Formats: sequence, C-alpha cells, structure tokens
Amino acid sequence: MKRAWRLKAESDVQRVWQQGRAFAHPLVILRVRPNNLDRSRAGFIAGKKMGNAVVRNRAKRRLREALRPHFPKILTGHDFVLIARGNITQAPFTDIQQAVQEVLKRAKLL
Repeated sequence: MKRAWRLKAESDVQRVWQQGRAFAHPLVILRVRPNNLDRSRAGFIAGKKMGNAVVRNRAKRRLREALRPHFPKILTGHDFVLIARGNITQAPFTDIQQAVQEVLKRAKLL
C-alpha cells in the first residue's frame, strides 16, 4: 500500500478505535471514522493473543493484500482500521478477501 494510504500515528488509530463505528465478521473487524481529508487511510491490527510476531505480521500482510485491490474504489475521507481475529491464521486467503469486501460493503465504503 502507498504511504499516503497508511494510518500510522497512534493518536489516529486511537481516535478511530474510540469514535469509529464497528462492523464485525468472524475473520475481521472493521472500525471506520470520517477524517475530513481528501483521501482515506487504513491501519491494520493483530493482537498478541493471536500468536508470536511472525503470526501477527503474516495476518496483517494478508489483510493488507486483501484490501489492496479495493482501496482505489473506497470512498475518500475515511480512516479505518482492520483488526484480525484469531481464526484468520487458518483461513484460506479467498475467505479473507470475501470477509474484507463484506465489511467494506456493510460500512458503505465501496
């Protein structure tokens, strides 16, 4: 993903976490908040309950890749965070792609 599309600052992630709306799926949770910018930004989280750093980083890479083809079509002006759930590590990549697409549609971002 391009750097301009990334949500990196901890304060921005906390703002989305506290003030954003949540949309859940068994594999992923999406939290969305308007950002009043001319672009949308995305962040990715995998908690320590998921496993060691290798497992968490793999889950975030898979989420990033599942989101990448949809990102140019996403409405501008939103910050969102995709949170990996524990069973994402055993899920096939096609299921992850469908889960990301489903939560984006429910959030009316696509």
